[in-house]
Amino acid sequence: MSIASYIQAMPKVEPLLSLEGAMQQKSLLKIAEANEISASVKHFNDWVSLLAKPDYKRLGDITRMAASWLQIADDLTRVVYDVGVSLAKQNVRYAEISVNPSLYDGVGLTFEDFVAAINDGRERARRGWAVEMAWVLTVPREEPRRADDYARASTTVSARKSGIVALGLSGREEAQPVGQFERAFRTAEKKGVARVVRAGDGLGVEGVLAAVETLVPNRVVDARGIQDSPEALKLLREQGIAVGFSITHALRMGWISDVSEFPLRQLYDEGLLVFLGSDMPSMYQTSLVDEYTQAVEKGLISLDELDELALNAVRASFLPDEEKAALLEQFQSDYAQLRAEHVPSGEAV
Repeated sequence: MSIASYIQAMPKVEPLLSLEGAMQQKSLLKIAEANEISASVKHFNDWVSLLAKPDYKRLGDITRMAASWLQIADDLTRVVYDVGVSLAKQNVRYAEISVNPSLYDGVGLTFEDFVAAINDGRERARRGWAVEMAWVLTVPREEPRRADDYARASTTVSARKSGIVALGLSGREEAQPVGQFERAFRTAEKKGVARVVRAGDGLGVEGVLAAVETLVPNRVVDARGIQDSPEALKLLREQGIAVGFSITHALRMGWISDVSEFPLRQLYDEGLLVFLGSDMPSMYQTSLVDEYTQAVEKGLISLDELDELALNAVRASFLPDEEKAALLEQFQSDYAQLRAEHVPSGEAV
């Protein structure tokens, strides 16, 4: 059994995924055609080309433009369902997906109707493909005024029933200091709601430290440069903060020139709760299977260690403790069975 086929067969959890970056290009083009977007958007064909071959310096513009093509509730339902299908085909059993409602203001839905539309797609994927999805309600750094509203929405009694499991923060770190979001994140903390922060992309390790100290997140995404900071490593380890990475994201953004340069080995050895995700797979032209496969094939970690990273994704999730424990036990059993069935005794995968 090859490494790639073993990884494909592994049951997985994907805690690092963005709805806007996971929408399938074919779905977006069908939606654009149905909504006659080419007639109303200048240089439409150029935007289509950017979807296929993104300019990563314009990633924010590309995602905003693509999101604007969605015009009705059914469009949201369709893209969510298609993301669920893609996950199921990778044997992802559960995913936590970052979603920024402000990108879909053009759909003209109330927040409640927006949630209902994405949950329609979520439910269809669950019924048809047995994949579970949940939402990280994500505030864009460029719009701090939305933070308190999103915090309130994520802490209501109905939020968990609606699949909202965390409050998130994303966007350009230079746009606003993290202090602008402290009240919203402290509100979420007091209400027992999980917090996810994307930090380090623009400001490096200083951005990570500021985010951790000010917002007290449960999970940090990107965390660029922490491998060179004993202070950051100690803080993340002692506070038990999960750290999620997409190796392909680092490659596309120019943090590394080759996958072999990614510091996964060091971060794993430091004892952090580190996991891999695909983040924006349609934009970065990757998948969770690809992230796992290149980590092993490029010698960043062994296949045994990959099993542990995959289990870390379960541990980093915001599933209820009882469900998390059951999933960990099931995955460990599944991994052992996969090896017993496909790997002869004494041989490596």
